[in-house]
Amino acid sequence: MKTVVAIAAGLLVVVGPMFAQAPPRVILTLEDQFEKPRTVDQYKGDVLILLYGDRAGAEANKGLGEKLHVHYHPTAQGKPPAEAAKAPATPVPNLPQGTRSPDVFVVPVACVGKVPDVVKNMIRGRIKKDVPDTPVLLDFESKMKDQFGIKEGESNLLLIDTQGRVRMKVNGQLDAASQERVIQAVDFLRKEGVR
Repeated sequence: MKTVVAIAAGLLVVVGPMFAQAPPRVILTLEDQFEKPRTVDQYKGDVLILLYGDRAGAEANKGLGEKLHVHYHPTAQGKPPAEAAKAPATPVPNLPQGTRSPDVFVVPVACVGKVPDVVKNMIRGRIKKDVPDTPVLLDFESKMKDQFGIKEGESNLLLIDTQGRVRMKVNGQLDAASQERVIQAVDFLRKEGVR
């Protein structure tokens, strides 16, 4: 059975048994502000939300990212970023004792585009100063825009399941109803990912 739900604000949700074959895995490596490479595969077994956008969309992404993180990690509320990142995720309901619940990671991606090395270093330095405790992935090659599209000046979201496959893409701001649908999709993917 194929389940596809299209929603306003450019939101495409694809959950449930949806393809005759499994959707393709995302192959993506980006460096963070500390020049440490990070891949989608590092989050295998957990649900990954990439919030990406240009500089004008950074504040919207920050607000949405905090909201999503606190939804799944309620003890993070009001804590400094380094502490909030260590907060445990709420378990998936009704799991047998001893069964691991997939976590939910919300990772920001700054879509900078192609710039000279000296500008890259300035951007890294600025982000290290502004965000010293949590990784921000830096896209200097327009990988996110080329592979997934981007709405400039707004939030963009990519929801990746526990197997590293894209299951939802949003280009543009999410209203309250669309944010709730993202949460429903994450809940579904966490249950689906229980092993």
